[in-house]
Amino acid sequence: MGFFHIYYRALKFLGSDQRLGWGLAFANVVLACALFAEPILFGKVIDVLTRVSISSLPTTWDSVLPLLTIWIGFGLFTIACSTVIALFSDRLAHHRRHTVLREYVEHVLHLPLAQLTKTHSGRLMKIMLQGTDTLWWLWLSFFRENLGAIVSLIILVPVALYINWRLACVLIILCLVFGFLTHFILRKTQSLQQQIESNHSDLAELTSDTLSNIALVQSFARIQIELRSLKKISQRVLRVQFPVLYWWAAVTVLTRSATTISILCIIVLGIWLFTQSLITMGEIVSFVAFAGIIISRLEQVVAFANKLATDAPRLREFFEVLDTSPEIKDRHDAIDPGRVEGLVEFHQVSFSYNSQQKAVDHLSFAIKPGETIALVGASGAGKSSALSLLYRAFDPQSGFITIDGIDIRDFQLSALRRNIGVVFQEPLLFNRSIADNIRIGSPDASDDDVRQACARAQALNFIEQQPDGFNTLIGERGRTLSGGERQRLSIARVILKDAPILILDEATSALDTSTEASLLDALAEVMHTRSTLVIAHRLSTIRQANHILVMDAGKVIESGSFDTLYQKGGRFTEIIRQQYGLAADMKKLVKNIEVKG
Repeated sequence: MGFFHIYYRALKFLGSDQRLGWGLAFANVVLACALFAEPILFGKVIDVLTRVSISSLPTTWDSVLPLLTIWIGFGLFTIACSTVIALFSDRLAHHRRHTVLREYVEHVLHLPLAQLTKTHSGRLMKIMLQGTDTLWWLWLSFFRENLGAIVSLIILVPVALYINWRLACVLIILCLVFGFLTHFILRKTQSLQQQIESNHSDLAELTSDTLSNIALVQSFARIQIELRSLKKISQRVLRVQFPVLYWWAAVTVLTRSATTISILCIIVLGIWLFTQSLITMGEIVSFVAFAGIIISRLEQVVAFANKLATDAPRLREFFEVLDTSPEIKDRHDAIDPGRVEGLVEFHQVSFSYNSQQKAVDHLSFAIKPGETIALVGASGAGKSSALSLLYRAFDPQSGFITIDGIDIRDFQLSALRRNIGVVFQEPLLFNRSIADNIRIGSPDASDDDVRQACARAQALNFIEQQPDGFNTLIGERGRTLSGGERQRLSIARVILKDAPILILDEATSALDTSTEASLLDALAEVMHTRSTLVIAHRLSTIRQANHILVMDAGKVIESGSFDTLYQKGGRFTEIIRQQYGLAADMKKLVKNIEVKG
């Protein structure tokens, strides 16, 4: 993505404010034209004064007053026009900044987990903040200053050539020198600036990772180690940053030198032309004023190029995120069937995170409304991967999944996920109030419904003991709560969501035996009318499942009821014995499960 392409694309982000943008652009053109009237009028006044003799001094005002009146008019116009441009440029830039920030967040939230897991959240946050800040600055500076500066440079050439082509050549050469130096430095520093921004992103990622795991850092006495890692990245940034600073310092010196030389050339050449009667004194004054305007505009353009060169890698990263097309998205004819019945069928489903090993291998099963299917097996057997395919965190490479006979890829994503309630293995909570976290799936639920869901999830007692009850803020990821409390909140919000399909991924792993028993009774009532898929290492959780699938390396190696699988003496029996020890008979085993949980 080239330098000017980035600039062009940033301006295309004006969206619904394009009309205001065009208005500001026109105002900048008018203002640039008005600014050149001032030095021309100044020169005219000087010419009038130099032609006046001592005897005609009293009548001089008759010649000068019209010029001064016009000059005052242009001055008032430029003040008013500049004020309007500044005000509406600010409004446009601030409005678009917040609009684009929301669009970025919306885009990222629609990206599937398979793509998001490749980028750290700290990096995404840094890209968002710096990208929107850069766009804000670019819009503001473009409409406030840089567009006017560019237009001024374009207007300068024909006006200067019309007044005196000889002096105009000096200004044109000055523009060319500035342009060459800027282009040369941009080529020298572009790749270095990309490295700087990449290192800044690494720094943001490491800092975010460290701050979000403070408990881990402190408990393993890693504070100094983490600080050394931060210092190492900072040093990498500085090693690349210093050469860039040197180049731009050189540009500053060279452009200042070119400016001084140009002014001297205009004065010397102007005096010589005056002695040859090829120019008037007023035209010399006008050209000196032209030089002042053009130099200030050139310095603005160079400063803008410097800033944009610094920020271009940030915009590249920002646009790269926005250009990431979601691999999982709605088809053009996707449907919203409303509330489904809950008949779930997997048809020879296979999925792999990479091309070397399948996480799910030709998985087929069906579950009817009101039934419970449990998936058991060692860690990494493919249980969570299989169920994540149901709510389309990923899409299978082969096979397909249907709900009520409809391929889930024909559902609108929002409609599909509205029909599925998930309790994740790791409780995922916002840094918001308890009530807000419970209402995640049902934002319009009443207070009574929230309390009832919490009571059924065995969460009401600890919530009422909190300082602000349901309004208590629970910290980042629910840090102020215990693991069991976080898990009960996760279950409460699924109960409140009242989805026809439930996925319970180790939903009770953080609970004690007595709390789990009470919660399972409450869940049994919820599961009675729903299609429920359960992943659990605690076999007490799946004791009442209608069907159990034993998985290994993504495949189903055994299936059947709890009693049937145990009597087979296969992998399921081995899992039971590893967890509860040898049992002489089924009665003793059941009792052992009920006691140990």
